Amino acid sequence: MKNNKKSSKYILIGIIGILIILAFIFLGKDKNKYSRESIDNFAKCITEKGTLMYGTFWCPKCAKQKKIFGSSFKFINYVECDARGENEQSQLCIEKKVEKFPDWQFPDESRLVEVLSLENLATRTGCPVPQ
Repeated sequence: MKNNKKSSKYILIGIIGILIILAFIFLGKDKNKYSRESIDNFAKCITEKGTLMYGTFWCPKCAKQKKIFGSSFKFINYVECDARGENEQSQLCIEKKVEKFPDWQFPDESRLVEVLSLENLATRTGCPVPQ
């Protein structure tokens, strides 16, 4: 009788563990809630509006910002500020006094130095939020 109670306890713990793992899997899927085409169009709109991002190839926050866009980042007007980076424009970064990354510059010349959500970028640029 004691073994049956112990077995039931372990089975219950196992089921709860599986449910927790499944919850994390399903919650993680929400990160890709936008279609690739809508993010492509959003990135193109941001660039057409004159918004640009200053960053460096080694910057962890820049990597996080790039990850938000995924392959659509290729449409973002990106300025590489490290002289060792690909297509670097370090002189422009010096002239613009870019010191921290990612540094977003908007058409009104205002700037924000932080990782921005797509929703925040939509508000700042007037581009429609991806669907």
